[in-house]
Amino acid sequence: MALDFAVLTEDDTSAEIISLGIRQHDILMTLAGQLKLQQLLRFGDYCNEVDFRPSELPALARDLDIVSKSAAPREIVAFARALDGLVTLAIQRHKPLMAIPD
Repeated sequence: MALDFAVLTEDDTSAEIISLGIRQHDILMTLAGQLKLQQLLRFGDYCNEVDFRPSELPALARDLDIVSKSAAPREIVAFARALDGLVTLAIQRHKPLMAIPD
């Protein structure tokens, strides 16, 4: 099982997707709790769907930037950077970012 992060294409026919495994999720949520990264903590329940409206995405990007600059494990920093790229895409497309348990 993975937590998939997705942004629909402009015509809503497909999506750009990146996935986060449960072990990486646990590490990321521990870090988010320590750093009080409220937007990332919204993904705290691995089994619940979470949607970020376009207006909420800049705050999520700030949290991801903090993770990217932290002493987190390399795989977590890489995920934060990849998710930040997806956030940027969502902002450009004026689309929500969805986290979907799969």
